[in-house]
Amino acid sequence: MLQFERGITMLCDDRTEQECLNCSLFGDLARRFQELDEIRPGDIGLLLNMNRDELLGIFRACSKAQLHIEPDAWDGKFEAQVRVELIGKLQRINDAAFILKKAGLAMRQATSGALVPQFPVFERGVMEKILTNFNHDA
Repeated sequence: MLQFERGITMLCDDRTEQECLNCSLFGDLARRFQELDEIRPGDIGLLLNMNRDELLGIFRACSKAQLHIEPDAWDGKFEAQVRVELIGKLQRINDAAFILKKAGLAMRQATSGALVPQFPVFERGVMEKILTNFNHDA
């Protein structure tokens, strides 16, 4: 059974997805660091590939959000970072924006045109709804 307090959804695209997976790292712009401040080890996370409208997971945060955990990751572009670990086998779920919106997340349009969560951190109940789309024992 998954034990966690908060859910996290971080963004990637086709160019950055593999580095997230290889480095076991989620990243965002330094200016958004304050929005990541609530993240604690043990929180459950998903990666949203904006190009494919696909959720990848399930991950567990291994660190709080910090600046420059791996300074060279993504060529230094995404300085606000969270170390994560994959729980089980990587799963890919289609129709991410629909699933996230249906679970109750406020959405916004990214500069790429993709619908993404307005905030990266949210309450446990919302993540539980999202996780019904994944194979797990929560």
